[in-house]
Amino acid sequence: MNIDTMSLVIFVITWGIPTVMVVRGYLKMNPDDKKLAMHDFKSRRFIFTIGFIVIGYFLTHVGTLFALSFIQLIGVTLMILGGILSMLTTWKKSKISSILILVVLSIVIYINVF
Repeated sequence: MNIDTMSLVIFVITWGIPTVMVVRGYLKMNPDDKKLAMHDFKSRRFIFTIGFIVIGYFLTHVGTLFALSFIQLIGVTLMILGGILSMLTTWKKSKISSILILVVLSIVIYINVF
């Protein structure tokens, strides 16, 4: 298993900075806001839409970093599933936004895989 140093640096920057910012913001919240945030993060809608997209993107990066194509394939599958579910939940509110979600996610998947 050969890890490229530049890929490792990009991985740490891409996932480290947002993680630190989210944890820092969560720790600064008051207890009522923390409970509300945890309730939102545990909801089915969040897990099946944003959660699948983020976990899929993370697995795609891990698969690329370690040159493991099966992990990358699992990540792309989760991203596609999360994008479709996100598009379906947004369809009632705005058809243009739901199509925009699908287009942006397709571009991200294309850039990550190829």
